[in-house]
Amino acid sequence: IKGPAITHLTQVPEGFWAILLITIGAAEQFRAEKGWVDPSEVPVDQPGLLRSDYIPGDIGFDPLGLKPEDPEEFMIMQTKELQNGRLAMLAAAGFLAQEL
Repeated sequence: IKGPAITHLTQVPEGFWAILLITIGAAEQFRAEKGWVDPSEVPVDQPGLLRSDYIPGDIGFDPLGLKPEDPEEFMIMQTKELQNGRLAMLAAAGFLAQEL
């Protein structure tokens, strides 16, 4: 991939997009099965019901054991992660704005 940044997406091989789509789809399917109640078991007036033990964003992946055990400390870390994500989105918007 070479040349001006505006042409980079068109230079990416098509196979990459298929693999990317399948990978993202599998990750989202796993997250949906872990976080949401099966639609056949949900009352009609409560579509999209989350499991009672599910914390949004927590899919049980913590290979380094960094997740705090104390609920209060977990909430503090969760807030820090949200703020970091929001700052990253602003930074990405700035990168995109520079390309316009």
